Amino acid sequence: MTDFFYVYGAVYVVAALCFVAILMKGILSFTYGRLIRAAKDMGRSNHSLMKTLCKKFETCYELKIGVKNVDIFVEKYLRHYRVCGLHLKSYEAVCNLFMLLSMIVSLGSGILAMAMEMERSIVFSSLFVGVMGNGIILVFDCLYNVNAKKEMLRVDIIDFLENIYKPRLENETFHPEKLEEYRKEYFDVPMEDVDNVVNLRKKSPEKRNDIKIEFTQEEESVIREVLREYMG
Repeated sequence: MTDFFYVYGAVYVVAALCFVAILMKGILSFTYGRLIRAAKDMGRSNHSLMKTLCKKFETCYELKIGVKNVDIFVEKYLRHYRVCGLHLKSYEAVCNLFMLLSMIVSLGSGILAMAMEMERSIVFSSLFVGVMGNGIILVFDCLYNVNAKKEMLRVDIIDFLENIYKPRLENETFHPEKLEEYRKEYFDVPMEDVDNVVNLRKKSPEKRNDIKIEFTQEEESVIREVLREYMG
């Protein structure tokens, strides 16, 4: 009975720990893949994270604050993004923790079996299952390629915000006259049609005083949060 416990008990525990680590890697891979697909068409994406990033970014320029460091801006929201209540970094930490625990259980059971002068086959089985389990985790790690997907996601989001959205918002906010010059130079259509194409809202200074600006509850919440962050 004791032999059965040390041989199969260690196997089952290590197998369970390795399974959880692989599951965590799989969730991360699936999540990053989903985010990458959403980031490819970020301006029209319905994904909650992409909509939040665009809305916060746009609000910063509507309040004439701007975003000086787009990289940090993106990193902040990626770090705070949750899946099933856990941050993405937490999934990585839990995965590494279970890998470490599986090695400790495997090594500990092998040392304990040697101390109790059990058969060499029992000691070997305890150590082998830990090595094999972590080897399988590394194989899945290569297949999932989580780190590459994470970097690809960051690049896609930063590229859109830095090279597409930021110049557009800067022209809308600080240089509205450039939009009219751009339209005259590259478009032979009325301004309202250009707005429909590039999804720009018309900035009409002469009519702005006659328009009553109303915000939705979501917009008000975003504005308050941006002002709170800016004003400290």
